[in-house]
Amino acid sequence: MMVLAQVTKISLAMKELDGGSRQIVSSVKVIDDLSRTAAAEAETVSAATEEQPASMEEIASASQNLAEMAHQLQENISQFRI
Repeated sequence: MMVLAQVTKISLAMKELDGGSRQIVSSVKVIDDLSRTAAAEAETVSAATEEQPASMEEIASASQNLAEMAHQLQENISQFRI
């Protein structure tokens, strides 16, 4: 009878270990999903950061063109006397 009790006790312990292992696997999957999401978001931020200087250069160039056009307009207007 003692052997049967020990086998039953070991069987119960194994079931508990199995349940704990399943919880660990589930938790690791959640962590993996979160890590992948964070990595994807980091890539998005990185891409946006790389685009920012190009956009700033375009704005600077457009501002320079606008300033040159305003100067040319001012010169053209100054030719007219009232």
